[in-house]
Amino acid sequence: MAMASSVFLTAADPQVITVPDPDTVSPGFLGFVVIFLLAVATVLLVRSMVTHLRKVRYSPEPTPAGASDPSTKGTTTGSGSA
Repeated sequence: MAMASSVFLTAADPQVITVPDPDTVSPGFLGFVVIFLLAVATVLLVRSMVTHLRKVRYSPEPTPAGASDPSTKGTTTGSGSA
């Protein structure tokens, strides 16, 4: 609504509209802070991802279906009859 009213007001006086000089327009300090915080967040997320990926056990070959896995020792596998 404000946009429509400003269009009507400036239509009456076309000299009111001014375009800023493209050489002097800059994002300013707030733009720098936003980009800097995004960069810091990206670095922290990448470091966290690397530490989590290092914890993952990598096995070049898949384990056979009949092989026993030491992490599932003591659990029952089967039809689930109790």
